[in-house]
Amino acid sequence: MFNLVTLRDELEKFRTLEDEQFVIRMDASEAAIYGDRVVALLHRAHDTLCAKYGLQLDGRTTVEVFPNPDDFAVRTFGLPGAGGYLGVCFGDVITANSPAAQVTPTNWESVLWHEFTHVVTLNLTANKMPRWLSEGISVYEERQRNPAWGEQMTPAYRQLIADGHLSPIRDLSGAFLSPPSPLHLMFAYYESSLVVEYLIAAYGFDALKLVLADLREGVTINDALQRRTAPLEELQAGFDAYVQQHVAAYA
Repeated sequence: MFNLVTLRDELEKFRTLEDEQFVIRMDASEAAIYGDRVVALLHRAHDTLCAKYGLQLDGRTTVEVFPNPDDFAVRTFGLPGAGGYLGVCFGDVITANSPAAQVTPTNWESVLWHEFTHVVTLNLTANKMPRWLSEGISVYEERQRNPAWGEQMTPAYRQLIADGHLSPIRDLSGAFLSPPSPLHLMFAYYESSLVVEYLIAAYGFDALKLVLADLREGVTINDALQRRTAPLEELQAGFDAYVQQHVAAYA
């Protein structure tokens, strides 16, 4: 039976890599293989994203990478068996499954870049942001780092759009709450990233930063969007046209 004593024993096999910005814990055998690359990538993410969003992180970020998915689940959720997650961010703490924990190969670099983006946006907003915007920015920043990273248009997503499954921006958080299938959940990540991409393309990156500042002050997301961009009806119409451009380009 899996228990917390087992997790403690497993953690004793970990190696800690730390400096002034990060405390990184990895399985010792994995750290020997690619630990230096993890450190380098996280420092690139820190320098790039903190400068871009105008954030000064006062403390260190803890990053724990687990080769055993049950260890990850217990550390993250308190129980083993929570599948479907590559990484989770709790403000200044990131937990992630290593490539060894995945049946299907995953890109650990894009996962850590995604999760560190959450560190930035959650700190900027004092954790006062809807899930769709948090995930949308993280997926968007994955693609900014590398066009091959992050969610991309696919035939399945194109069909969902054709079938009318785009969620209105005002209700986009609901797409994450009870999706009818895993495909619909991943589509929610993709649509959210497209909203972020559209906001920046149409209104500028500073508008997005102002939305994040408003959220920190307790302004609701829909009010912040209207203050910094356009009335929601106008914003929705512009986004719908933007999505159709992507559909046509993909076709």
